[in-house]
Amino acid sequence: MRIGLHALACAVVFAATATPARAHGIGQTFVLPLPLWLWLTGAAASIVLTFAVLVFLRAPTAGRGSSHVWPSLPQPALTTLRAILLALLAFVTLAGFIGAQDAYGNVLPVFVWVLWWVGFAMVAALIGDVWHALNPFRTLYRALTLLVPSIGLRPRSYPAWLGAWPAVAIFLLFAWAELVWEGNDSPRNLATAIVAYTAFTLAAMATFGPELWLQRGEAFSIAFSVFGRFAPIQAAGQATTGEGVGGGRGGELRVRWWGAGLLSGEAVSVSFLVFVLAMLATVTYDGFLETPAFVAILNAVYESQNLFDVLYSLVDWTGLSDLQLLETFALLCAPLLFVPAYALTAVAMRGLAASAGGPRLSVRAVATAFVLSLVPIAVAYHLSHYFVLLLTAGQSVIVFVSDPMGWGWDLFGTRDYVENFSIVNPYVFWYTAATLIVVGHVLAVYVAHVIALRLFATARAAWLSQLPMMALMIAYTVSSLWIMAQPMVG
Repeated sequence: MRIGLHALACAVVFAATATPARAHGIGQTFVLPLPLWLWLTGAAASIVLTFAVLVFLRAPTAGRGSSHVWPSLPQPALTTLRAILLALLAFVTLAGFIGAQDAYGNVLPVFVWVLWWVGFAMVAALIGDVWHALNPFRTLYRALTLLVPSIGLRPRSYPAWLGAWPAVAIFLLFAWAELVWEGNDSPRNLATAIVAYTAFTLAAMATFGPELWLQRGEAFSIAFSVFGRFAPIQAAGQATTGEGVGGGRGGELRVRWWGAGLLSGEAVSVSFLVFVLAMLATVTYDGFLETPAFVAILNAVYESQNLFDVLYSLVDWTGLSDLQLLETFALLCAPLLFVPAYALTAVAMRGLAASAGGPRLSVRAVATAFVLSLVPIAVAYHLSHYFVLLLTAGQSVIVFVSDPMGWGWDLFGTRDYVENFSIVNPYVFWYTAATLIVVGHVLAVYVAHVIALRLFATARAAWLSQLPMMALMIAYTVSSLWIMAQPMVG
């Protein structure tokens, strides 16, 4: 499996002590420049100092920040780009069906797992939500309505209680496919999944209306919009509701500071809150999956006769392997740990703010008000976890440009290009990843403090409310750096 080997080679996560150890997945010895406890202490101290500066030196204003307006791309150019992306999606899907059934020689696996999921998310976070502007599902739906005008003429009312829960379920299923599914390297499997999901999405768009479904039910539109909230560029007509993204009217681009889009003061739903926490939980689980601690958990299950018997009864019932079942259970446990931890933090925030004279808000109001402050952490986790994969496995695109089907073509003379993994230095990775994580948490502290100043009546209530949030962010930082510092197993 080409993607699996690339992921193994690119997951550059390092040893947990100052003694020589094998770099996580890179196949060479790497020694942390300082003992791990110093890194963890320094990261935690950075968050505490940021909070202290905000409280005691110069408290930020609670406004939304300024932005500048730029002209958007002309409509013909947008239409052309949308058509190109749709055609590209159709082509790589066709390659999955008729090309070589080998993840080493077919363009589809690297397109799905590296270029699309990793690449589009990074562009959405660092530049703007390109998926919103070029969404191929919207383009295909509009083309179908031109051919069959009766499609979607009478959309049904979307049940309010559903919220973004369909997107939560779809995202968890996608995470399972990425991290657990043993067939995720098969071009034909991926092509079949793309066709099935496209058909499902088009049917849902016709049933509930295209924009409403993209706002609430289409997981990837919501995921990219979450990253896009952090980005410096936003379409002026793009909705920023708590359920996802809207259709937008185009014509203008708003340019702002990174993270300023998280200070809109909008109300979000509980289902959207869970979606953001699921994004955090799954990327954390992805890192934890190949640590010695996870292997120790697996061994404990196998050594317990009762658990062993239950496990193999489920193997017979589900048809999944024992490892897939254990990884599935662990994947579901990740958000089930993150959501209660965040809820308890909201309870503590509410109590401390009320004790200082702040308004007696509900736990739900507090939790949904602060969930956008976690987006910088989600962005930092995604960048630190996947940027090496993009730099290394992404090079295979040079090969696939000449031979996308794996049929031995050499259209542009690049078929024999050999990926250069040496472009990633372990020390550069460690410093970059650690910096991204710390900076992401520092920005999260800032965003949370601005939200607190807006939400609570007094400055004292605002900063007291942030003590539990600061503790949660320190826990996130320490755990993520610890995971990165573990030697890869498996």
